[in-house]
Amino acid sequence: MLRVLVVEDEPLVAMELAAVVEDAGHVVIGPASTCAQALQLVASHAPHIALLDGNLNGERIDEVADILSAQGMPFAFVSGYGKEHLPAAHGHRPMAAKPFLPFEIENLLRVLVSESRG
Repeated sequence: MLRVLVVEDEPLVAMELAAVVEDAGHVVIGPASTCAQALQLVASHAPHIALLDGNLNGERIDEVADILSAQGMPFAFVSGYGKEHLPAAHGHRPMAAKPFLPFEIENLLRVLVSESRG
């Protein structure tokens, strides 16, 4: 069982992501709806992996992605925008497009869990 940081500004999407994470047997950290909240949760709850929205009400996710990467924490993006709108330095990270189906998030979680144990 891993701690999964969920960073998502839309409450219904955040609830759906949390449900998929919990159904997969993991613990949800968050959801955070701002970069500041996400960074506070990283510091206080030490998640193992993360699912990041690419844009939080106009706030880019770059700083959070940079810090997670520097810590070696596996993460993926869940975004309504294409990869070209995500942080360029993290274009290699896996992504699920919104709207998503639960199995797409389950697949992302499997990739991240493997990466965290790898």
